[in-house]
Amino acid sequence: AAYNKHGYLVHWGPVSGGQNWCSDVGRPCRTVIGSFKIYRKQGPGCISSKFPLPNGGAKMPYCMHFYRGYALHGSQLPGYHASHGCVRLFADDAKWINHNFAPIGTKVIVVR
Repeated sequence: AAYNKHGYLVHWGPVSGGQNWCSDVGRPCRTVIGSFKIYRKQGPGCISSKFPLPNGGAKMPYCMHFYRGYALHGSQLPGYHASHGCVRLFADDAKWINHNFAPIGTKVIVVR
């Protein structure tokens, strides 16, 4: 959900977070929870530098990094948590947030 500075909901959509266990890296991949700030944004050509292993290349359109390698980004939503920790949004929602709502420094609150 995206809320303006007055606390009003201005946009929302479903998301998919990190899975409990990632067999390719042999560890949990749950999305971090807490309060963060967007520190880096890219457009439709954003790609992962790490996944899939070993060389990356996964498409992450309209990515907005908020903690280490974690990002909000466009993707297909499988209906369950399936990422390596990123928060997947529908591509149109990621584009809207990236272009219309979230400048660098925007607060991101992740809850479970």
